[in-house]
Amino acid sequence: MKKRKIVVIVAGVLIILIPAIVFGINRLTEHLEYQRSRELIFGMERRERETYVRLNYAFLWGNHVTADTDRIELWSEWSINSYASYSPFGDGRGLNSFGIDYASYLALKMYELETDIILSWETVLDYHSQEFEPDGSRRLYNKGKHPEIEAFVEWMVEGNRGGASATRDTAAWRFIRRLLDIYHYYNIAHEDFTFARMASLSPQMLDALVRAYTDPDYVLDLTSLQQAGY
Repeated sequence: MKKRKIVVIVAGVLIILIPAIVFGINRLTEHLEYQRSRELIFGMERRERETYVRLNYAFLWGNHVTADTDRIELWSEWSINSYASYSPFGDGRGLNSFGIDYASYLALKMYELETDIILSWETVLDYHSQEFEPDGSRRLYNKGKHPEIEAFVEWMVEGNRGGASATRDTAAWRFIRRLLDIYHYYNIAHEDFTFARMASLSPQMLDALVRAYTDPDYVLDLTSLQQAGY
């Protein structure tokens, strides 16, 4: 009788506990599935954020340099907060009166010089003009729809900007600084030239500076371009 009573009690307890156990298991399974789905979502968002940072970094937007190290940190908190999102050209940065950003424009010229690949400013501007593709998907260069942008980004980020952590002494900035020197010396030597910041120069003037950089026999004449409205 005593054993039968124990069995009855155990059976009663199990009858009570089993639904709770099943419910707990189901809730745990649902939670784990939710966590996995959230991880996938957050993982996708992270990949998108990283894509934006690399894109903006390649087009010379992520130029933060710490005062202590003079080092550009691609994945610094500052860079992530500032550049891990869609940023159309002209938004918070502003194109000059000729419709260009001089640093990005010169990066394209450097790309052309070293690879013989022409990536036009119009193509770049068009790419940055929309956050989403016509089908509603987010416009990201590494989804196979914009191989010309992807090739440029990889070339810039991994090579000419020195990777994810680099000082300003990288190929891209040395190129721009050399053009700044050429421009500075031209301004000193030509009193009839009205000096303007390099950032405000026209594509025609920047092209002329690039040609002066590549061809020592080229006679640089920014004054005529300026007088012609360029």
